[in-house]
Amino acid sequence: MRSASGLAGSLLVPCIYQIMVELGFSHRAAFLASLFTILDNSLIIQSRVIMLDSFVIFLSYLSVLCYLKFYHLRHRPFSGEWHRGLIYTGLSLGTLLGVKYTGLLGLGCVGLLTLCDLWQLIADTTIDLLDFLLHFLLRGVYMLGIPLVISLILFFIHFTVLTNSGPGNAFVSKPFRNTLIGTVETTSEPIHLSPNTTLLRYGSHVSLKSTDALCWLHSHPHLYPLKYPDDRGSSYQQQVTCYEFADINNLWEVRRPLGPGGVAGAGSDSHDPVRNKDLVELVHINTSKILNSHDVAAPLTPTHQEVAGYVNYSSQFVPHLEWRLEVTGVPDGSPVFHERGKLKLKLIHEHSKQTLACTGKRLPEWAFQQYEVVTERDVSSTTAVWSLEDVVLPPPSNATAWAEEERLIREKTQNPGTGSAKSEDEDDDSQETLNFWEKYVELQVHMATAHGNLGEHQFGATPHNWPLMGKLLPYWLDEKGNVIQFQSICHSRTIIGMCFIYVHILTPHTHTGSGDPDRQPSDVVGCVCRHCRLPGCDRRPPAEEEERDL
Repeated sequence: MRSASGLAGSLLVPCIYQIMVELGFSHRAAFLASLFTILDNSLIIQSRVIMLDSFVIFLSYLSVLCYLKFYHLRHRPFSGEWHRGLIYTGLSLGTLLGVKYTGLLGLGCVGLLTLCDLWQLIADTTIDLLDFLLHFLLRGVYMLGIPLVISLILFFIHFTVLTNSGPGNAFVSKPFRNTLIGTVETTSEPIHLSPNTTLLRYGSHVSLKSTDALCWLHSHPHLYPLKYPDDRGSSYQQQVTCYEFADINNLWEVRRPLGPGGVAGAGSDSHDPVRNKDLVELVHINTSKILNSHDVAAPLTPTHQEVAGYVNYSSQFVPHLEWRLEVTGVPDGSPVFHERGKLKLKLIHEHSKQTLACTGKRLPEWAFQQYEVVTERDVSSTTAVWSLEDVVLPPPSNATAWAEEERLIREKTQNPGTGSAKSEDEDDDSQETLNFWEKYVELQVHMATAHGNLGEHQFGATPHNWPLMGKLLPYWLDEKGNVIQFQSICHSRTIIGMCFIYVHILTPHTHTGSGDPDRQPSDVVGCVCRHCRLPGCDRRPPAEEEERDL
């Protein structure tokens, strides 16, 4: 993997050289640009690690190079070389998008150049309307059609080869998971539902999954920060989050609320059936902390209440640990039957009358980039719906009595085995699957929305931090950073801007004769200075043209 990344970084150097030549620079200028690429610290490090950035940068420049070579054939339209240039551009763009969707920036760059080219064709009176439409159609087919076909082929190979389930199942829907081979979700400990027990009982260890954010209700021993960056205070209690992967820390015990003074009430040790609208407490299995909510603002959404695992710091801090379990489609007081992933429920905080929800916002590093869990006032919100996934029951002392009790309760209830009033035909979607197109569209939607759910990294920097080095990576031990590189880049931009103003505003515009029209660069950007030109400049001295031809 490292050699592949290094190969992409190495191929970037001749690609830069060829781009400079195609843009009309001298070979000495192209050599200088290649030398700068070779000596760039970030590119060197990037080519030594197993990341996709080397491939993205190389393929982006390769796409631009292919388009420039095609552009220089503009005076020979519809020739074999002209078509090959478009095909190579489409292939490089398709490969770029197949690596990473940030390659859309490269597609946008080439698309902008194409629009400029088409704009010039519109003004060309020697081209009739039919030829212009053919130009437009062929560019669309080659530069959009080929990347789309490559994307479909790559995803087809992806779906054909990767047929087994894994920890990433949580990101896709249940019908999508039904197309995979093997266990749908796995945890660090065997978690399964006994086929003889579908009645939800007190004392069960359960995991709850958000149907909106596709993550599990989770907790761990770490506490909320005492103060947030905006100077708001927290409860400093145990974090409760939503975690995207199956984990042993996703397990909670469903138990009856404790009586006055924290004393267990009568029948608290029994495994009676849980009924709809019952008041319950959820106890985190690994830390023994009880799910709690209180009048403290949530970390990222101050309009909602914080959810935490209760830590008894002081007797003056009154906990509110009771939650009302509401199951959709089940009559009030009716026993709750469950089936993995099909029972949809809400947890209403009894004290605040707010509902447990996942906002879909990622918490910072102190919460390991997991999702925020809150209580919100809108009990009808789609973010407040949870599905009962895993249920672990303690081994019964009398399995026969349990089975008989369940049989009798099943006969009395109107909706056995599903936790819903729907018929079996309406609710039986456990074997529903998706075809290729449905899976392709679902993954595109997930990838398009995933970036918005990414939290800000504590070492992340925005462009305004770069010139002044206001934020440094922790692995760079020098407080001043790489002064020569960053400061020279910063000042060179100022110098280039001044040269641009001098050439285009202060200097009279004179033009010399042009050389071969097929090798004239495009009119996308103007000159920077007289002796180092970009596309659109016709002022290269003849001597320099001769030197370039050598």
